[in-house]
Amino acid sequence: MLSVYDAEVIVEGPEGTRAIPIAEFFIRPRQTAIRKGELLTHIVIPQPVGTHAGCYVKLGRYRGEDLAQASVCILALANHQYRVAFGAVGPVPIRSRRIEQMLANHAVSDALIAKVQNVISEEVTPITDVRATREYRMHMCKVMFERGLKAAAARLAGDGPPYGTHLI
Repeated sequence: MLSVYDAEVIVEGPEGTRAIPIAEFFIRPRQTAIRKGELLTHIVIPQPVGTHAGCYVKLGRYRGEDLAQASVCILALANHQYRVAFGAVGPVPIRSRRIEQMLANHAVSDALIAKVQNVISEEVTPITDVRATREYRMHMCKVMFERGLKAAAARLAGDGPPYGTHLI
């Protein structure tokens, strides 16, 4: 969920070093923008300017499982600005600029959350597989978004659940 931080992946290879924006790094499942002979050397994660807080919510079948059924990451910035990304609900991680625009300059409220939840089904494209159905993943994206947004906003205000608290 490095996309909410506008991270860059740094790779080195026979033609030198290059920086790949995280939004361009994942091409499709199990394929990245790394070329033959290149090696990922590090990831640059810019520190957000000003006060900020975040929340990452992962739905897994059991604690300790690395594979997510779905996930959402929210970065709350000053002046009611938010960055939102979803994982495991499309071929590659999804940064939702549309949802970010809907949230911009608005205080978090149940009405705003409900409005955004209606758009989530247009932003993510989960599949059905052995871990979960498409419908379950979609429902949980909406639940995780609500809980994650409320937690990130509360943390930004100096309150909210401690980091590391499981919200699902």
